[in-house]
Amino acid sequence: MTISRPQRISRPEPPGSLLKRITAVTAPRLAGAEPKGGDPVYLAMVRQLPCLFCGVEPCGEAAHVKYSCAAFGMKNMLGRRVEDSRALPLCRDDHLNAKHAQHRGSEEAFWAALGINPYRVTTRLYAQRGDLVAMRAVVLVAIAERSKQP
Repeated sequence: MTISRPQRISRPEPPGSLLKRITAVTAPRLAGAEPKGGDPVYLAMVRQLPCLFCGVEPCGEAAHVKYSCAAFGMKNMLGRRVEDSRALPLCRDDHLNAKHAQHRGSEEAFWAALGINPYRVTTRLYAQRGDLVAMRAVVLVAIAERSKQP
């Protein structure tokens, strides 16, 4: 038996019928979870705080902490988007440009040399979100505690 032309395996669908509908059901968000686009209001407030490294105010940048920390249940986020709740205030130099900058070498070594546990500070800072004065106090306490460590 010879087939003169290709035959369809399935019946043809009308144009556009296989596209996703606008009314598609989305997965419910967990209570307290961040929106997929992040939290731009919180990040804007973080950028107004003093830099944790040099103290310049406002720092101008929200530096996300990406390395893992089992004590705080944080997984390694290298190569993936980090939640905005893991952002800390750093100036441009201390975040990216200087030799000692957070993203110039080992991020864990950066925070250890600074004498700050970044996850403790991010937890405290995010708990005060919405109150710029309380957030500033968290950063100033972290800077003061840093200078007291051996």
